[in-house]
Amino acid sequence: MNINLELYKTFYYVAKNENISRASKELLISQPAISKSIKTLEEQLNTKLFIRKRDGMELTEIGEAFYKKIKDAMELISSAENDLEVLTNMESGIINIGASKTILHEFLMPYIKDFHEKYPKINIRIFTDKTSDLITKSKMGIIDVIFTNMPINLPSNFDSDKMMILHDCLAANNTYQYLKDKKLEKKDLEKLPLLVLTKGATTRIRLDDYCIENNIEINPQMEFGSNTLIKEFTEAGFGIGLLTEEHIKKELKSGELFKLNLELPLKEKYLGMVWNTDNKSLVAKNFIRYIKNNISE
Repeated sequence: MNINLELYKTFYYVAKNENISRASKELLISQPAISKSIKTLEEQLNTKLFIRKRDGMELTEIGEAFYKKIKDAMELISSAENDLEVLTNMESGIINIGASKTILHEFLMPYIKDFHEKYPKINIRIFTDKTSDLITKSKMGIIDVIFTNMPINLPSNFDSDKMMILHDCLAANNTYQYLKDKKLEKKDLEKLPLLVLTKGATTRIRLDDYCIENNIEINPQMEFGSNTLIKEFTEAGFGIGLLTEEHIKKELKSGELFKLNLELPLKEKYLGMVWNTDNKSLVAKNFIRYIKNNISE
């Protein structure tokens, strides 16, 4: 039986109001149009649903049973529409964001702050695990969107967007002033007290690949689990930090840190936004759209 949903909707409002006039006001439809819809529905169902009285419309026994089912269905549809409106207007919901502490502090914080000011009723959750762990949690539906250094291998059902190109550099504080104006060669990497990420991290893999390609054997002074720690220990003078230039602009400008005169032509690196396309969260989709729109401005 293929009956227009609008006929059921009209029936519901007439039955609820027990009156065509009141139903007409709620539906913003003329009374003759409502009467015609009821007649059409009764013909298609081949049964009488209402007893027409001078003061209104009374359901028949079959109509009463039918109304109970239609009432549940219409209220469920109405509830779904209300939920959709709330989510679309960002009046409630949760956004789960994954990123390193460095990316949070050096890039993402202003956008999260602005997003929170625009949509204060959205609950924001932040995860700062390793990228591989963030991907795993995104597969499980725990995380909605990830910000990470790329390129990286992504599962087939993941999508990504390039935020900005990033550049690696070697930086130091004035403890290593003697290196400030010195022209360095590739092989000098073997002698430098390097502060780098632990093996397996994206940037460390790119550095190790570069060293293998150029027959360089490095002996890091210290290894860390995050770029934030490398930056802090570099500022403290523990060694030469392999850092992202875009993340230390303030320190370079103030003179707290300086770049070594050694180019590191590592493979392309950029900040990417990553998400699981199987995620149907409207809040997540709106957040991704918000980031894309603001980055392009």
